[in-house]
Amino acid sequence: MKFIVLCLFSIGVVTSPFSVAKLNNLLPKSQYASHTPYKSAALKIANKEQAAKLVKSRMGGKVLSVKTVKGKQAYKVKLLKDDGHIISVYVNAKTGKIKG
Repeated sequence: MKFIVLCLFSIGVVTSPFSVAKLNNLLPKSQYASHTPYKSAALKIANKEQAAKLVKSRMGGKVLSVKTVKGKQAYKVKLLKDDGHIISVYVNAKTGKIKG
């Protein structure tokens, strides 16, 4: 019986607002889990320059143009490869994945 009372008391102390606030002050702000709703989630690729840099670093060649795809969170990047071929790829702004 003493064990059960001690367990319940311990749970109450650990989960009290004072204890949680004290624990939060021990962790640096960068380690807090931040919650962002789906629609306002931060983009991995925030602008055309980042999309161009990502594609160039992964695929090589010269970036000819970058356009924002209307209605989608994506960029279309046109690239001149070293062998002379021109290719177009799409970069998903949310995930940073390249398709095409």
